Amino acid sequence: MKNKKFREITVSGSEYEMGLQIGEECKDEIKDLVGITLQRFNLSSKKNISLNQVTNLVKKIIYCSKDFLDDEFNELKGISRSSNVKFEDLMILNCRNMFGAVSEGCTTVLISSERSNEKSSIAGQNWDNDPLMMDFSIVLTRKPNYKPNNTTWTQPGLSAYMGINSEGTAICMNALNGPVSTVGIPWYFIVRKIFGTKGFDEINNILKNITPAITANAAIVTNEGPVNYELTPKKIRYIEPEEGLIVHTNHCIHNDLVVNNIEFEDNIYGQSFERKNRSENILSEIKSVTLDNVKSILSDHDGFPTSICRHLNSDKLTGWQKSVISIIMLPELGQLHISAGNPCENEYEVYLLK
Repeated sequence: MKNKKFREITVSGSEYEMGLQIGEECKDEIKDLVGITLQRFNLSSKKNISLNQVTNLVKKIIYCSKDFLDDEFNELKGISRSSNVKFEDLMILNCRNMFGAVSEGCTTVLISSERSNEKSSIAGQNWDNDPLMMDFSIVLTRKPNYKPNNTTWTQPGLSAYMGINSEGTAICMNALNGPVSTVGIPWYFIVRKIFGTKGFDEINNILKNITPAITANAAIVTNEGPVNYELTPKKIRYIEPEEGLIVHTNHCIHNDLVVNNIEFEDNIYGQSFERKNRSENILSEIKSVTLDNVKSILSDHDGFPTSICRHLNSDKLTGWQKSVISIIMLPELGQLHISAGNPCENEYEVYLLK
């Protein structure tokens, strides 16, 4: 098994001050990442989009979102100043999943504290995507002045990605098949808003007052237990755990949204239904779930190579993608266990919420 540790960065202060620190620490990665964002998107898209189209889209998004995203935009302004990357280019990075239909995948499992054997609830997922993102990724801890601290695995310049906050909330995410809106709130900013909350009620208050820009899934553990939200530009639906468990992949499962599985069938990522069923079947045999149980699920090769632990394959559209990382979070213990690469080949390294 291989060992690789992601670079850890800690920033603090106001949103603008944290942005300045991120931009200073990661200016080279940010410049390079912004430079390849559109090209990497077009690799997995059935219809290429031009820089001019993206620029016009971003301008519209900035205008529609500026009042709701004041704090988040202030951080980007700080990053822009210290990294010497235009604010609009950072927005292209943060809107990279809004450019059109694209195939991306993940498998997520949530375990309640009552069903867990780890003195904590568990939130785990594989991120099936572009292997090139490994070189740009960091583990970032933010210590804002008036909000909970959060530690996330991310790429610098993004507003948020998978992680935990100091209130015991862990967030995983899944790409979903469905509509996109050019007047909604970009996905990464929604996730960042959730990291600033103190529990289930505050998360609900945020989500009921927004229009998401894309169809996506937020799989969340709070101190009150697991909760799952399927979000579309027109509907947000809540899914409760069954026997302390939630499993989600890359298709809609709420009754109000399953029509998307027909209307957007071509966008469903490889073996989504099979990966969900496989994970649920394994978990159904385990009464008290351990960290090692979740590692085993996320390393599973049933249906290889488009299995839960995904490997490179010959598919023309998505065969160049793999499980870039596997992340398992124990929010009550402030722990993130992350494998850099396929979990079947790489050790999980432990990172702590600071």
